[in-house]
Amino acid sequence: MTTLVAVLTGLALGLGVWFVVVGAQRYEPRPRPARTTPPFHGLLRLVGLTKGGPLHAQRHLLAVGAGAGLVVGIVTGWWSLVLIVPVLLVGLPALFRTTTQSDEVEKLTDLTAWVRSLIGVLSGGAVGLEQGIAATLHSAAPSVRPSLARLVARLEARQPIKPALYRWAEEMDDYSADMIASAMILESDNRTGAVAPALRQLAESLSAQAKARREIETERSTGRATVRWVTIVTLVVLVATALSGYLSGYATPFGQVVAVVLFSAYVACLLWMRKISLGRPIPRFLPDEREA
Repeated sequence: MTTLVAVLTGLALGLGVWFVVVGAQRYEPRPRPARTTPPFHGLLRLVGLTKGGPLHAQRHLLAVGAGAGLVVGIVTGWWSLVLIVPVLLVGLPALFRTTTQSDEVEKLTDLTAWVRSLIGVLSGGAVGLEQGIAATLHSAAPSVRPSLARLVARLEARQPIKPALYRWAEEMDDYSADMIASAMILESDNRTGAVAPALRQLAESLSAQAKARREIETERSTGRATVRWVTIVTLVVLVATALSGYLSGYATPFGQVVAVVLFSAYVACLLWMRKISLGRPIPRFLPDEREA
C-alpha cells in the first residue's frame, strides 16, 4: 500500500511539473485548417445535392419539403413523410412540366429561315460574310436574334470571324448551329464565295430535319400526356384511400418501410416513362471557343 501511494505521488508530482513547464511556455495557437468540403459531402454528392448534381437547384425546395414532412410526421406519426413529401414537391412539377422539345423544333425552323435570308444576301456577291450576317440581323426570328446580335457586335468590334463563329455556335448549343457555323468557318478560311451554295443545301437538310422532328415530337407528346394522367389518377386514389382509412395498415414502422419502398418504385416507373418520351438531342461536334 505504501509503495502504491509513493508511485501515485511521484506520478502526480511529475505531471504537476510537466503542466507548469508547458504552461510557462509562450506559443502562438495554430489556426485550425479551414474545411474544404462541407460536412456530409460524400452523402450529399451521392444524393445529388452538391454543385453540378441533378438536385442542386432544388436543394432549398427539398429542405422545405423535409421540414414539412417532419412536422406532419410528428403530428400523425407517419415518419415516412419526411422522405415522401420532398420527393412529391420536386417530382410532381417535373412530371407535369411541358417539355422544351417543341421550342427546340421552332428554334430549328427559325434558324433555317435565317440561313435562307443569309443566302439571299450573299448570292449577289456584293457583300462579304461579315456584312451579310449583319444585314440579316433585323429579319431574324426572336429565338435566334439575341445570339446573332452578340455575333454581330463581336464582328463590329473587329474580332476575327472564326473565333466569333465558334462562340456563336457555343451559345446556340445545337447540332444544327454547328453545321451552319462550320460552313461559314470554312468560307472565312478560303474566301472562295462557295458558302451560298453550301448553305442552300444545308437549309434544305435543316428544313427536312425540322419536319421530321416535329412529327416525332407530336408522337412523344402522347406519352408525356399519359404520364400526367397516370399521376393525376394516382394522387386522387391515394387521397381517397387516405381519407377512408384504408392506409391505416401502413402506420406501423414496418408498414411505413413498405410504403416508402412502394412509393420509390412507383416514382421510378413514372420518371422512366417520362424519360423515354423525351428523347436525346444530337450531340454537338464543334469544339468550344477556347479549344478551337
